[in-house]
Amino acid sequence: MNDWTMNSLMQLATGYWPAAALNAAVTLGVFEALPLSAGALAQRLATSPRHTRELLDALAGLGLLEKKSNAYAIAATAQKFLSPRGEACMLGALRYNADLYPVWGKLAETVRCGKPAVPPHAHLGGDPERTRRFALGMNSRALGLAPSLLPALEIPDHTTLLDVACGAGTFSRLLAERLPGLRVTQFDLPPVLGVAGELAQGNPRVSFAPGDYHADPLPGPFDTILYCGALHQETPEAAVALFRKIRASLTPGGRAVVVDLMTDASAVNPVFARLFSINMMLTNEGGRVYALDEVEGLLREAGFAAVSPRLLGDIPYGVVSASPVILA
Repeated sequence: MNDWTMNSLMQLATGYWPAAALNAAVTLGVFEALPLSAGALAQRLATSPRHTRELLDALAGLGLLEKKSNAYAIAATAQKFLSPRGEACMLGALRYNADLYPVWGKLAETVRCGKPAVPPHAHLGGDPERTRRFALGMNSRALGLAPSLLPALEIPDHTTLLDVACGAGTFSRLLAERLPGLRVTQFDLPPVLGVAGELAQGNPRVSFAPGDYHADPLPGPFDTILYCGALHQETPEAAVALFRKIRASLTPGGRAVVVDLMTDASAVNPVFARLFSINMMLTNEGGRVYALDEVEGLLREAGFAAVSPRLLGDIPYGVVSASPVILA
């Protein structure tokens, strides 16, 4: 329970200030251009020298940059995330997050009228450039989550895997790289699957099946079907309909694995998952974050008999494994 003070409340009220500074730097391409002096950076980016210095000093104050005399560089502890050459570069995810920043300013109106602040599914094909930023952003974020999430999936080698609504296909692509006997099929809308294909770089163990899971049948059968990071876009009715399709596309004894941001039974924690549900409210009329027990109930309604749910401790995600039959 928070012990609120005037100072802590003001920090919360102005919490968007650091985010705005980071988003501006990402949008302008600051991190790709460093290290440079403020003047040289302004010349390269065609920005105002004084205002560029103001932004750089703020980023240095936040600890994202290091300032020596008039030169600025990415802080050593942030290099792996903010350098385009960093091993855990998050610039793609941060660019997509910058797209969302103005949307959150419309939250009061969304609560008042009950409608999303942007056209639904604008990131899923309606705007090709935004679709690409979305897919690359999700790839960037997934690479950061992979160390915690991949072991929790418990995908065996020498099996077949269908990745439904694969997005950038990051998790199934990494699994195919690590498990030489695994054969992966990635399924998503054609514009999104185009980006997944680029990222797979011709891996012979990864194939592609374009389609819309709302309207098209799923390919199959597969030993495992992964549905990761898309449940929050669906109403309960749509989720049950999809889970029935997934059940029909499994081999006998096969297993579905549902992964997404999820809350505990209180629907309050983890707080990031709770806030992400607001993000869905702003961008998708029917989308929301589900509680772990709700996901279990939806799978059972769809005909899954053995359901094993758990929240991951170090990231705000849940993993629910389900089989149509209870195996001896």
